[in-house]
Amino acid sequence: MKRIGLGIVLGAVAMLLTLSPWSYAQKQGDSRLYDILKRGHLVAGVSSTAPPFGFRDDKGEVVGFDIDMARILAKSLFADATKLKLEVLAQDTRWAAVQSGKVDVAMMATTIYPDRAQKVAFSRAYIDSGFAILARKDSKLTKWEQANDPKIKIASRTFPAQKDRLQKYFPKAQPLFFDSPADQFLAVKSGRADALQTDLPIVRWYAKQNPDLKSLGQFTQTANNGFFMQHGDFTWWLYVDTVVSELLTGSLYDDYVTVYRKWFGEDPPPQRFYQPS
Repeated sequence: MKRIGLGIVLGAVAMLLTLSPWSYAQKQGDSRLYDILKRGHLVAGVSSTAPPFGFRDDKGEVVGFDIDMARILAKSLFADATKLKLEVLAQDTRWAAVQSGKVDVAMMATTIYPDRAQKVAFSRAYIDSGFAILARKDSKLTKWEQANDPKIKIASRTFPAQKDRLQKYFPKAQPLFFDSPADQFLAVKSGRADALQTDLPIVRWYAKQNPDLKSLGQFTQTANNGFFMQHGDFTWWLYVDTVVSELLTGSLYDDYVTVYRKWFGEDPPPQRFYQPS
């Protein structure tokens, strides 16, 4: 009888362990990381309408800061930056592409927000952002606060975060909605819109590339952009996050500085609080 009772107890313990959170831990080798290594190339989702993060050059090739970040990630995996397949994604399809596994990871000048972290798994930030206003130089606007005017048309994008910023900072302005930063830019260039709101690095890039445009300054505090992946794969997430960490403060920092200078024309801000500016 004691043996039978002990058997029942051990069986119950085994069942509880099977149902416990520990049972959901990843098994060694059960990760997209190993699938990528076996496949022999990385599949990265990028944008083609958000310069200088991702855009098409004069030859029609997709280039930009994020594309070079993807190359560094591929090189970290295979010691070969060409072991990379780029998938150009629209802003409104990026979440589904990651969630479905169409891409291994995406880097698309994407700001990290808590509600977005419910959809995808973000790495730590790989670049600071924030948001700013771009206008034509012949505009009477001289600072971003002046854009909050019923006569001013502001080109924005359709996703909730930009709509929320419009309501918070420019409730009096007339909103015009577009699908991409490139479309916003064309609206300002053509005179359809008086100004646009988008990521600070994009505003700075457009202002440098177009003598007839000017930045009216940053109207929010610093935000963070991250790589993002499918939820539920800690091993792959940890690998990507480790590479981002090394880009910012470790063995890959020289590569990060080179790419940052290439696309932004300046050194990145110090990534360690004790580094001199």
